[in-house]
Amino acid sequence: MRPLWKGFITFGLVSVPVKLYTATQSKSISFTLTHRGCGHPVQYLIN
Repeated sequence: MRPLWKGFITFGLVSVPVKLYTATQSKSISFTLTHRGCGHPVQYLIN
């Protein structure tokens, strides 16, 4: 697969090579906070 864009990001004297690719699959991300002790999901109360 070929990159859509290639370039560099420069921070002072340090250059980091970057390649940009198109997405091949759509994904959704969900974050659920869990309590460390019991592992149950954390519920938020709105006042």
